[in-house]
Amino acid sequence: MHNKKEIENHYLNYVVLLLFIGIWGSLASDPYDFLILFDSAIEVEFEINLVNIVNLIRAVFPSICLIICSIIIIKFKIFFKQDRFIYILFIIQLFQLISTFFSQNSFINEIESTLDHIGRYNWIISSLATILIFMIANKLKYFDMKKLFLISIFFLTIIIIWFTFISIKDFYTLNVKTSLYNLDVYRDSAYLLGHPMPRLTGLSRSIIFIYILILFLKFDENKYLVLLKYLLLIILGSLLFLYQSKFALITFLIIKIYYFLISKKKFKAGIIILFLVASQILMFLGISNLRTIETDILKNNTNTTKTEIIKRDHNIKHFRTFYFTSKTGLDLAQQLFFSGRVTLWLKSFELYIDRPILGYGSMWDRIALNKLRLDDSISYNPVSNAFIYCLVSGGLFSLALFIYFWINIRNKVFNIYWLNVNHNYYVQLRSLLIAVIFLRCFIENSIMIFGIDFIVLLNSLYLIKEK
Repeated sequence: MHNKKEIENHYLNYVVLLLFIGIWGSLASDPYDFLILFDSAIEVEFEINLVNIVNLIRAVFPSICLIICSIIIIKFKIFFKQDRFIYILFIIQLFQLISTFFSQNSFINEIESTLDHIGRYNWIISSLATILIFMIANKLKYFDMKKLFLISIFFLTIIIIWFTFISIKDFYTLNVKTSLYNLDVYRDSAYLLGHPMPRLTGLSRSIIFIYILILFLKFDENKYLVLLKYLLLIILGSLLFLYQSKFALITFLIIKIYYFLISKKKFKAGIIILFLVASQILMFLGISNLRTIETDILKNNTNTTKTEIIKRDHNIKHFRTFYFTSKTGLDLAQQLFFSGRVTLWLKSFELYIDRPILGYGSMWDRIALNKLRLDDSISYNPVSNAFIYCLVSGGLFSLALFIYFWINIRNKVFNIYWLNVNHNYYVQLRSLLIAVIFLRCFIENSIMIFGIDFIVLLNSLYLIKEK
């Protein structure tokens, strides 16, 4: 549904851009960075330094953004006559808000502090603020929605470059014998501004987004850009092999198959795919093998004996390991293919039965499946399924809305399966990005929690928006 009346206000154009940049800047912020100031139960001395100030601003920004957006929407009366999908997402967040408030009447209230409870609203506030930003941008007469997409691409690129650099640096300097996937995520260097860096599975997701963006670009008239395109694809693909996220590698394969099927020149497309995969695997093995060279350098700077060094070189592993000696049969299968998620899903359904209508609110799994964890060796247990998360957090009505959301945008997702070789680039890009996010909903909380998936989904839905 569209409203012909649009707002002519150039100042709002800049406000929207600044708010959207701020939302990206607040990503992975911790509400406790400012809530701790109100914690009277413990003595807190807030040290005034650059890191704490930046974290404080990042944590507070979503609330400020929500207030500013609400004022703009009320002043210019632009909440109504938006697209149906944006209303569905908005209402789902309202369900999360209500269910989080009433979760105080559940067992969760007994295992969370007051500040922990208040902090759970932060992700709802961030999601609502982002939704309102897109609502406002959608009604600005001279605003190009692709600008928001370009901002997202910029931040995704920075995230990939920075955290890839940190990961590979640690991969070499920490004398790691395992694959990069098995590198300890709680090492001292795996923090930025005092917060944990993204896991390799999340970083792989960001790489997939950029990979799709580059793969379907056409530079037939400029051979230098073509060479740059394939160089970037080789680097990004090698990182996917290096990080070894199962979902990312499966998605990587699906994208390659789709690229082949929609190509007019199948033989050429097949040669390109084979060249890319071969180059990506070779680069991955090269990066992993470079650790032997690093070891030789360290040999001259440490007291390690030559015998120990040779032994370490021969023990280097390139692929992620699976050690489940205590599991057999179905338990082993679900651990290998679903990384233990099935156990968490079953436990979540048990919790749902006790509160089928209201649910337990935002971030319930971080509390119910962490503080009451099933396995003492697991320190962090998201339920890792957006549909189950939605059901247990917001109840049955929330899940019904979530399913209806995907039904409502089905044409934007499934038109890629018609394999139309004449699809516009942005149509392909939008559909592929949404399809990847849809698949991620089955193995991650994805768009049900504010984060990269949520922002990119909104970007994709409005990428070729007709006003």
